[in-house]
Amino acid sequence: MSDGGPTPQPEKSTQQAPPYPGPPLKDGGPMLQPEKSLQEGIFPDVPSPPAYEGLLTRVIAAPPPQDAPKRVVCQHCMQSVVTNVEHTSGLLTWLACGGLTLVGCIPCCCIPFCADSCQDIEHRCPACKGLISVHKRL
Repeated sequence: MSDGGPTPQPEKSTQQAPPYPGPPLKDGGPMLQPEKSLQEGIFPDVPSPPAYEGLLTRVIAAPPPQDAPKRVVCQHCMQSVVTNVEHTSGLLTWLACGGLTLVGCIPCCCIPFCADSCQDIEHRCPACKGLISVHKRL
C-alpha cells in the first residue's frame, strides 16, 4: 500500500569501474594497459615491516616418518621413543593384487601382500602401543 509520499531511491555509487582495455590488436601491437596496476594504492598507509638485524629464525620442517623407525615424542604417553614399524595392507596392495589378477597372473596376485614396498607403514609407540603416524603408499 502506498501512502502517497515519494518512495526513497537507493543511492548510486559514484565510483566507476576502469575502462576495459579491449582485445589485443590484430597486427600484434601492444595491448592497452590500465593506468594503475591492481596492486598500487590498495594499502597506501601501511608501513613496511621493520628490518631485524642479528635475529635469525630457522624453521626446519621434518618430513613425516616413512620406512625406517624414527625417534619421536609419543603424543599419547609423552615419552621420547623410537617407533615400532608395522607394514599393513593398504590401497596400493589391493590394487596391485587386482591388477595382477586381471592380467591373468593368478598365482602371483599374493605377492603384493608379501612385499613391504606395496604396503602402508604404521609407526607405533613401543611403550603404550599407540598409533603415532601412518604412511600410505597411495
